[in-house]
Amino acid sequence: METLRPLAREWYAQWLPLTPVGLWKMWFCELWLLLLGSGLPHEEDVTFINEYVNLHNELRANVLPRGANLRFMTWDVALSRTARAWGKKCVFARNTHLEELKMAHPRFNGIGENIWVGPENEFTASIAIRSWFAQKQEYNFERNHCSDNCSNYLQLVWDKSYKVGCAVTPCSRIGHISHAAIFICNYAPGGALWRRPYTQGVMCSQCDDYDRCTDFLCSNADRDQAIYYRFWYPRWEVPRPIVCDPLCILILFLRIMCFSLSVTVVLIIQSHFPNILSEEEMVFTPGVKEDVEEEKEEEEEEEEEEEGEEEEQEEEGGEEEKEEEEEEV
Repeated sequence: METLRPLAREWYAQWLPLTPVGLWKMWFCELWLLLLGSGLPHEEDVTFINEYVNLHNELRANVLPRGANLRFMTWDVALSRTARAWGKKCVFARNTHLEELKMAHPRFNGIGENIWVGPENEFTASIAIRSWFAQKQEYNFERNHCSDNCSNYLQLVWDKSYKVGCAVTPCSRIGHISHAAIFICNYAPGGALWRRPYTQGVMCSQCDDYDRCTDFLCSNADRDQAIYYRFWYPRWEVPRPIVCDPLCILILFLRIMCFSLSVTVVLIIQSHFPNILSEEEMVFTPGVKEDVEEEKEEEEEEEEEEEGEEEEQEEEGGEEEKEEEEEEV
């Protein structure tokens, strides 16, 4: 049996500059893993990423029969987040959102997926990925036929796939396995079963235009560039990370500005009109004071007239009583 070819060049993930928010998020993730008591790596751990990406490229470069057009694979953070989000469900089943538009990735549709489940204390990325590659024994390349399940192998060596993102999640139980770990790798573009996974031939002999041969695989600097989707997370993830995209930041900024402006206007008005909340001053303002005084004078005159009429009526009533008394006498 032919041994695997050693790779001359390995792919390395590098830390991107982190914002204060990113540092807080990473700290909380590490704290959460510590509280869970799990030794499983975080999906954005650089050592973990380098391990599974380099192993993918090593296995793809050593397929039999030789591949003429297999692409070099690099890491994709969005695929890792999708793998983590589905892993939280702790079910050994295919992700139902992979074919939905922008539900599994902001750019790609039709995402591929491989899943491994086993005891948490036995997990390594190498064990899981090599178990998928071992399914090649069930696949006949000449007839393009699987005698048993070989879908994981076909996805692993699919020629058009060039982005991969994986995540491992601890679960209390999956099926009959207690203290389990579920390891998921997502691929873009995803593979299929309707054709052979790659074209047989001399390695790198059928790469795309502007590609170059890197460790017997077709690479392209523009295609392989790492993109960090800072504000994208699967909408169906529960619990979903708290993320504020540029629109959210703009709305928050406008609200703060409007609140600050309102407070400033209120303070300016109060400084110019310190008694603005006094009811007396609101009634007797300079423009209205004369009208109010005239109304008061009219009311006083009306009251005096009413009192005068009452006195006259009383006097008339008294004179009538006197006349009646004199007549009786």
